[in-house]
Amino acid sequence: MQSHIKIKLKFKCIIGILDFEREKKQKVIVKIKAKADEFLDYAKVARAVKIDYKKQKFQTIEESLRFISLNLKKIFPQISYLKISTFKPKILKNAKVGVSNEFYFNKSKE
Repeated sequence: MQSHIKIKLKFKCIIGILDFEREKKQKVIVKIKAKADEFLDYAKVARAVKIDYKKQKFQTIEESLRFISLNLKKIFPQISYLKISTFKPKILKNAKVGVSNEFYFNKSKE
């Protein structure tokens, strides 16, 4: 049996390299898909992601995906697959700007 979770989070945080992005929080949308061979507490996953985004104040969305994937794997070693998509919906009118990536982890606990 395999656990599957899908999470969609919306919150404000500091993310970006431009001066105005470093000064004022902006809305982000983070979508997470994860698979694990054991129970995976979606509430704890969501909380960890939100805390990391607010605490880390990432320079780039790409940097955030790398950090979040490694941190989630560290906290939840049972994760075997992770897809993260992060969007900044207010950057361009009528467009969502974002990045996504998939991460495959071996099934052994690290």
